[in-house]
Amino acid sequence: MPLINLENCTQCLKCVKDCPSNAIDIKNGDISENCIHCGHCVAICPESTIFPDTGEISPLKIHEISSQDFENLTAGIRSIRYYLKKDVEKEVLEKLVTNMRHYSSASNARPLEITIINTAEKVQLLNDLTANALIKTFKIITSWALRPLLRVFIPSLNVKGLSRYKDSFIQKHESNSSMVCHHAPVVMLFHGKVSKYDMSEADAWIWASNTILYAKTLGLGSCHIGFIVKAMAMNKKIKAEMKIPANHKVYSAIIMGYPKVNYKNETSRERPKVNFV
Repeated sequence: MPLINLENCTQCLKCVKDCPSNAIDIKNGDISENCIHCGHCVAICPESTIFPDTGEISPLKIHEISSQDFENLTAGIRSIRYYLKKDVEKEVLEKLVTNMRHYSSASNARPLEITIINTAEKVQLLNDLTANALIKTFKIITSWALRPLLRVFIPSLNVKGLSRYKDSFIQKHESNSSMVCHHAPVVMLFHGKVSKYDMSEADAWIWASNTILYAKTLGLGSCHIGFIVKAMAMNKKIKAEMKIPANHKVYSAIIMGYPKVNYKNETSRERPKVNFV
C-alpha cells in the first residue's frame, strides 16, 4: 500500500478528491484495501508526503515534446524487417524495460512479464520452431480430409486462399532462413499467467506499442510478429525452449534491432472511420 506521512501533510485533500476508489482517510493517514494501486495520490501530492508501493518519489520534469513532435515520431514508425548485423546493447534493452514502469495498464495489477531473446542461436531456433508449427497447422487445415467439415462448420473460411498462402509460406521458408524473425538481433515477448479475469492481453499490446515508440527514439526499429504469438499458443515446446512458464501465455511479440533501411517519406494511411454520438 502507499504510505501517508501526516507530519508534512497540509490537508489540501487533493489526494482524497482524485482517488478513484475512495480509499483514503486523510485524517487518520490510512489507505484502505479499496486501493487499486493507481498511484494518483502519490502523483498529485504537492508536498510529496504520500509514498508509493515500491520505489521512490521522483518529481516530474517538464517535457518539451510538442504535438507536432509526436505526430512526426508516429508518422515515421514502420515495421522493420531488415536489420544491421549489430547487437543491441544490454544498457539499451535495460532502458526499454525500465521505462515500462511508466506505461498504463488495463487493470493496475500489472501481471505481465518480459522475456528478451538476444542471442543469434535462440532467435534462429524461435524462427524455425514458429515456422514449422505454422506450416504443420496450415497443412492440417487445408487437407482434403478436413475440407468437407470446414465447409459445414466454417463456411466463411477461404480454404483455397489459405492453401495458396500455405504453399507460398512454405516456399518462402525454404528460401529464407529467417522468414519469421527477419534476422533481428532481439525478440521481446510479453507474457503472463493464463487467467479468465485479468487483462494481460490488453496490457501486452499497450506495453509493446509504447516500447516500439520509445525504441524509435533510441535509434531502433521494430515489428510486431503475430506469427510467434499464434505458434506459441499451438505448440508448448516453443514456450519451453524460450523458458516461458508453462502456465503463462504469450500475448505479444516484437522483433527489434538497428534498422538497415531508412524511410524518407510518410505514406498515406487512411484515417479511421469516426462516429460522434
